[in-house]
Amino acid sequence: MTISIFNPSSIAARPGPRYRAIADELRDAIRTGAAPAGTRLPPLRDLAYELGVTVGTVSRAYALAASRGEVAGEVGRGTYVLGIGSAVQTGTGVGSAAFLTMPDATEAAMKAALAPPAGQTEIIGEAMAAILAELPKRAGPSPFNTYLVPGGEERHRQAAAGWLSFDGFAAQPGNILLCSGTQQAILTSILAATEPGDTILTEELTYHAMVQQAGQMGRRVAPVDIDNEGMVPEALERALGEQKPAAIFIVPTLQNPTGAIMSEARRRRIAELAVAHEIAIIEDDIYGMLAEKRPLPIAHFAPDHTWYATSLAKSVGCGLRVGFLMPPPRMLERARGILNGFGQTVPPLMAELAVRLMETGEAATICTRIRDEMAARHAMTADALGPARLTYDPAALYSWMELPESWRAHGLVEAARARGVAIAAGEDFMVGRTDRASRHVRLAIGQPQTREELARGLAVISGLLSESHIGIVEPA
Repeated sequence: MTISIFNPSSIAARPGPRYRAIADELRDAIRTGAAPAGTRLPPLRDLAYELGVTVGTVSRAYALAASRGEVAGEVGRGTYVLGIGSAVQTGTGVGSAAFLTMPDATEAAMKAALAPPAGQTEIIGEAMAAILAELPKRAGPSPFNTYLVPGGEERHRQAAAGWLSFDGFAAQPGNILLCSGTQQAILTSILAATEPGDTILTEELTYHAMVQQAGQMGRRVAPVDIDNEGMVPEALERALGEQKPAAIFIVPTLQNPTGAIMSEARRRRIAELAVAHEIAIIEDDIYGMLAEKRPLPIAHFAPDHTWYATSLAKSVGCGLRVGFLMPPPRMLERARGILNGFGQTVPPLMAELAVRLMETGEAATICTRIRDEMAARHAMTADALGPARLTYDPAALYSWMELPESWRAHGLVEAARARGVAIAAGEDFMVGRTDRASRHVRLAIGQPQTREELARGLAVISGLLSESHIGIVEPA
């Protein structure tokens, strides 16, 4: 590790915020060869001490360098230089979340938006055992000796339609494509609905993997203001006129990371704007099944413009890797062709398992248990941290927490990390604004395997929030 590539005098002479000066110093060192690819960077605390700045300042500098695709973090290895132009090759640098991969948490992991344990192992294990027992009696090829047709067979799509349909919303089997999770459904939508160089509008805080996918495919992502319902229609209308986008990406139900649920009136308005401007909507409804009063998706109001994506990951189990895409009907075969071209069809055995769980009602049972468990965990979180700081829906897999003035997000993330707790900073979800400071963190309270683990993690966070002398306000 070397600190010599960071010259305190040079950094002090640079204009603008100190964290940006540090990141720019690192960029220059990379370009001149002083910090070649593979160079391991100093730990945050060591560099902060040498430069006379806060740990949060260095954390933001490293995050900015990661957003540029110049550095990456690896569990057990630290932070190291990738080199100029590495972002597209490595997939890093689209958001600071790629950089902030945490080591194994010793107290609690609360960074990934995972569903809590709710009997999945027992229920899904029994379903799998039943399928395997039936295989020798079945006619036709074994799922171990065949590929699934692109988009799934008729019976797969029939089961999916039953799972996705609810009061007021009827999913049609002929317009459903099975995918390897929601991420593949979103990527397919991006490739089918946009072209390289196009702009995709999204919430100013959003799912970072979509931003990463769009960047890797040569699309630009631009932010739209949000409020307590999600995307603001007036801001969207302005952006439509200014940006001339090809698509809108939106998470209207249990928005990630804020947990907001958009009203029906607003969904209608966003649908109207998309239709009027003749642009596509990519609707990520992965959390929709968890909502106690499930809202009608935007796809219901603009079916000819909406790419509706969801999966079983959050409502049943992320290990199933079975997702569903409903494209605009006229785009169905284009989407199927993209799925086929990628060669990432759902493994037949996973498709069989998903069908059984949906048809028997066991998927719905797990979903209900997850919803109940999350309500209990949110109550625990509010008791531990104080409800005034938290924004959440009882069914969401995470809670959005505002920090006191004495803390910035990356400072708290680093402090929690030092005490064995993994959480995500607000900057991890920012679109096009990775140099902005955040005073929010997302607590993925569904990830801990037990309530006891969650309680330990919450105790650490509560303790840090009370230690105001540790919290740091960074200099401009």
